[in-house]
Amino acid sequence: MRTIRSILFLSCSVVLLACSLVPAQAKGRSGGGGGASLVLTSEAVVPGPGEVGASATAVVNVSHGEVCFAVTLGSLSGFIQEIALYQAPAGQSGPEVLRLTPTPIGIYQIKGCAACDATLGREIARNPSAYYIQIRTGLYPGGALRAQLH
Repeated sequence: MRTIRSILFLSCSVVLLACSLVPAQAKGRSGGGGGASLVLTSEAVVPGPGEVGASATAVVNVSHGEVCFAVTLGSLSGFIQEIALYQAPAGQSGPEVLRLTPTPIGIYQIKGCAACDATLGREIARNPSAYYIQIRTGLYPGGALRAQLH
């Protein structure tokens, strides 16, 4: 009986720990996503198109000194070379303002946080629709998928 209780306690502890770690990526003041999923599409890539038939969703949150992101891929060919934030309204391309993935990351490592200048963080939080997230792959170096923040 003692063994069963120990196993049950350990299992519950692991579940609680996992649940407390996952939302940590999404904590902080929302800006550019507000906790809602963004749908990345190939049609939004400018100039496009990006990878036709590919799909992904992303959550982007701005907090004190960092931007956190989590991308869920539906389908995408090749490996991700970069996930970054750019400044431009929908339908236009703009300059990269924050590289979210500092090195090529491959297809499975698609969440994390990047240090962000306080001024940039405030601008993104105040006017998220002026920014977009874009995924570049080896096959689509100009952009495979994009979504405007809101």
